Amino acid sequence: MCGVAIRRYSVFSGKVIARRSESWDKSSHYYILLEGGGQRFRVAINTRSGTSHSRKSDLLYFADDAFRHEVTRRLAAVADGDHHVDSRPGGLALDYQRGGMFDRGHMRRIPASRPGPGNDLVDELDYYVERSLADSTSRLHAYGTRWGPELRTPDQVFGFEPGNGIHDVHMNQGNRDEHWHDNGIWSDGGLIFQWREPDPPRWSAIFLAFQTQSWHTDDHGHPTPYPDHHDRVLAAGDQDRVPLARIVAAFVHPNDEKTGVEHVSIRNESQEPLAVGGWRLLNRDGDATVLDGVVPPRTVRRFELRHDVPLSSRGGLIRLLDGDGEEVDGVSFTRHEVQRKHGSLTF
Repeated sequence: MCGVAIRRYSVFSGKVIARRSESWDKSSHYYILLEGGGQRFRVAINTRSGTSHSRKSDLLYFADDAFRHEVTRRLAAVADGDHHVDSRPGGLALDYQRGGMFDRGHMRRIPASRPGPGNDLVDELDYYVERSLADSTSRLHAYGTRWGPELRTPDQVFGFEPGNGIHDVHMNQGNRDEHWHDNGIWSDGGLIFQWREPDPPRWSAIFLAFQTQSWHTDDHGHPTPYPDHHDRVLAAGDQDRVPLARIVAAFVHPNDEKTGVEHVSIRNESQEPLAVGGWRLLNRDGDATVLDGVVPPRTVRRFELRHDVPLSSRGGLIRLLDGDGEEVDGVSFTRHEVQRKHGSLTF
């Protein structure tokens, strides 16, 4: 069963021609001006929650600089301009919980703005938007709720007429507060960048969610404690479960010079020696370094990665799988973290 779509669920595809970020006492936004199909659209992106306080106001964020999903094939055939999106699987619609687009465990809390370079959501958005501004062949597909056209009314940020735009560029389900009416499945927002050069085209995607949103939703996108008994049992066990091992650090080449050997550090959280022979460390592309040896109890051991299993300086994932192929731990990191910490990351 498909959920009820949020108000005028749409995707606008076009060229990035300007950007602006603004911060207010209650809420803050990042704005992108898109042009395509003879129209201009303002994309309004929340960079913090206007209804939460303290750390809860920070959004959850995940960027995939090598996005691979069947929706990209459909987006490649979409003309520039505004398109209504049917809230159903198998089409253009996005669903963070059902669409298999990313692992939500890789989302990270990120502040809207913080002094210094490369350490907040505005900096992360700037990285992709500025790349798009510099690349005349790139396109941005912005998902969310359509507003406008506002006839005889200039856009309040960029001044074009008529006012037109997309907002709700984030997960749009699992709301418990006054945004309950926005809930729906196959109606999530997001930003998907298309890089046409070099050939073949590449894709990057940005996904955003609020910390207060539930990741267990029913067929209408409304929050539910647990979808079924099996999930309830798993969650109850997770509350007290101590992971067998954790990824606690990594070294990623911060530039193209590739000086030094990339490595990942794993901590044995148990009281017994941990044999990791046959375990694997995977990068974002699924390439693996096979581990060997033992990690002593409550100890950290560093494992060098194979040269043909690189970690990306543009940000990515590291996954630790046991000998049965089950995921033991996983972490994500951003391009700015690699640059700011000169490649030496801690998790």
